[in-house]
Amino acid sequence: MVKKKALILLLFVIYINSFAQSKMLTGNKHLIFVEIPKNWVQAPNDQIPFLIKPNETNISEITYMYVYGLDYASVPDLNLWIEGNNSELKKDIPDVKIEQLDLKFENIKADNFLTGNYKTVCYTYPGIKKEALLVIESKTTIFTAVLSAKDTAEFDKYLGSFKELVNSLKMQSANVKQE
Repeated sequence: MVKKKALILLLFVIYINSFAQSKMLTGNKHLIFVEIPKNWVQAPNDQIPFLIKPNETNISEITYMYVYGLDYASVPDLNLWIEGNNSELKKDIPDVKIEQLDLKFENIKADNFLTGNYKTVCYTYPGIKKEALLVIESKTTIFTAVLSAKDTAEFDKYLGSFKELVNSLKMQSANVKQE
């Protein structure tokens, strides 16, 4: 009887989880737990393990969101990372407009892994696209979350989904061994 109840409970949990849009991403020194926002779906990509797109027709190839973690041997510096990213971008695309985007996230705060430091940078590529890049600092990893859209109207339309994505993030230290 106990085995039957356990089996039923296990099947129920598997059934419920099949509808969940939760994902776990791993790096050598980190784990990221993220929820896919409503009306977004994961898209296959060879270079980015977690890339999502709106579940709509006629969506541009440059409209997407992703979350990624970059591990470092020493403690990374959020401001230096952003400076380096911005200067390389300006060198490659001199007309890009770079500005801070004032977004607040309650789930990103200092703990035994995260430093609590984060910034959101907005990039406007004239006639090409608009992006938000959230950079989060930890003791071993720089985490990034990106919203890319074909124009300002589409960017504004999906900014709420970006906030939903970021508010779902949970980041942890890990020692993951790849086999």
